[in-house]
Amino acid sequence: MSTTTFDPAHPPQKMLSGSNKESFGYATLQSRLPVIVSKIVDDVYRAYNGLDADPSLDDSTKKQKEQEAKKIIETIGALRYELQRDKPFRPLTDSYPDVKEWNQALETFYSGSSWYKASWLFSECYLYRRIKEAFELSEHWKDYDPFFRQKSIVFKSSQKAVVAIAARLMSPVSAGSASGQDPLQDVNQLSSLDVLISQGPDSKGTQEAFYELAQICLWGNATDLSLLDNPDLAKVEELQRRMLMEKSSSSSSLGSGETLLGGSPDQQGAEGIANDEPTELEKHAEMILTNDLDKLWGKVKSLRNARVDIILDNAGFELYVDLVFADYLVRAGFASEVVFHAKRIPWFVSDVLPFDFDWTLRQLYTGNADGLEAFFDPEDPAEQKAIKDLGSRWRTYVSNGTWRVTSHDFWTSCYAFYHLPTLPTAADLFGDMQKSDLWIFKGDLNYRKLVYDCLWPTTTTFEEAIGPLGGKAPAGRKAAGVPSLVSFRTCKADVVVGLAPGVAEAMDIKAKDWMVSGEYAVISFS
Repeated sequence: MSTTTFDPAHPPQKMLSGSNKESFGYATLQSRLPVIVSKIVDDVYRAYNGLDADPSLDDSTKKQKEQEAKKIIETIGALRYELQRDKPFRPLTDSYPDVKEWNQALETFYSGSSWYKASWLFSECYLYRRIKEAFELSEHWKDYDPFFRQKSIVFKSSQKAVVAIAARLMSPVSAGSASGQDPLQDVNQLSSLDVLISQGPDSKGTQEAFYELAQICLWGNATDLSLLDNPDLAKVEELQRRMLMEKSSSSSSLGSGETLLGGSPDQQGAEGIANDEPTELEKHAEMILTNDLDKLWGKVKSLRNARVDIILDNAGFELYVDLVFADYLVRAGFASEVVFHAKRIPWFVSDVLPFDFDWTLRQLYTGNADGLEAFFDPEDPAEQKAIKDLGSRWRTYVSNGTWRVTSHDFWTSCYAFYHLPTLPTAADLFGDMQKSDLWIFKGDLNYRKLVYDCLWPTTTTFEEAIGPLGGKAPAGRKAAGVPSLVSFRTCKADVVVGLAPGVAEAMDIKAKDWMVSGEYAVISFS
């Protein structure tokens, strides 16, 4: 079967749909999405009430913004009604550049269809595109992100984890680093990470740092605002504490043989034997149901000054650890260029926009852009310096071209990634990505789009499920120019591939919600 026969209404396997009341798609359409839409109304109403306090607005502009805010609230309320009543899809009416492609897809694949009858993936994507429409039809709210407030609050709650990691990446092992010195040039004062990678790309320390930071990059995806309908900041902090393997100390000392985030592997192993308890790393590894880190390391260690593309997922702490992993790839000499792919419009609540990327760096190296108190405010001056130095390092990467942030309408289209090599509107994106040596896809949504979000048998190989990006049946030959790729994903939808026989059955007994809870993960390499 050719990939040309696959489309949003006809995936390679039976599609996931809200029509199945036992599915997570049904629960999402029935419960989660209405809550998300209602929060948009609350956010716009809050912004509306704050217009009087904005000194930059003259009376005429303020009145226009108030009227438009009322219209947006009314439009979003009507969208919620359509969703809850399973009303038919309608064409988009704004003038955003992707509107023609969206309306063609609606007419071609889902004419007369509705929220619960279409594929779950299509319905979710359509919802967020309709949210964009509500703002795009205004004059003063076109670029407003109704999710930014949530993103910033949750990132703020991540201070302990942010500080702990920054100290390991930037604080010198020995005291006395010159204050104000360029962190890219301070070669005489090595951080814990620099100590590990100091023996070169093929060293044991570089490999140990890779495995630790790759796991942090993976588990950063657990804090997903589209899944946390009412984010409990204490829960977010607990997720991060667990992800950091309970090594929350910001001490910058690193003894021989210690791991990046603290603790000697030998000591951990000895404790595990004495207590007959697995180490924290081992506990986390047990939650990774398909773990291709060895394959990924085999690829990474062969790279020298390569280009790596990271297709981003969530803003906030996940973006932060994505940047940490990208920093490692550069420091270790594996990559000299990292291209980050963000979304162009607010998407699935917490997905990264280019503004989020720039804003995140700004909070690290300068605090708030308006000169008020710093976004993160640890009491220890050394921790304050570590955060600022890390932000300065990353800002330098951006200014000298080592890091590049880009966006494209393809990432917020209704199409699965099968269509990346052939969709005419994505030709420029694919042409640029063919220059890369490695693609890293972050998060659940990117995984769903990689495997076409359908009911594959769980033992289907990842290479088969990603179609022309992997090159095995039913897709046939691999698309030209597709490099090695990996997906870091915590499981939040009822599709998983690449499992060994019997694993899914065992998980059904152990934890019935294992596919959707975010507690389990896969690292899948092709």
